[in-house]
Amino acid sequence: MVVPVPRFYFHIVADTTFLDEEGTSFADGKAALLHAKQLAAELVRSLNLQDGTIVVENEDDGKLFEVPLSGLSS
Repeated sequence: MVVPVPRFYFHIVADTTFLDEEGTSFADGKAALLHAKQLAAELVRSLNLQDGTIVVENEDDGKLFEVPLSGLSS
């Protein structure tokens, strides 16, 4: 029996919105949340983005949660 792995989309909403058209498969929302936090930290560190958020959706349930960029140390 094959268990489908959900695809999650990580949209970056800052001065400009960047939609994740491809998405990435993760076992569950907990793994997707960890990835979103890592992505947010990398955006703050490498691009010095301070204002904005990462909106995480999946293909089945739509919007799941948001990870703000503010408050992360660079």
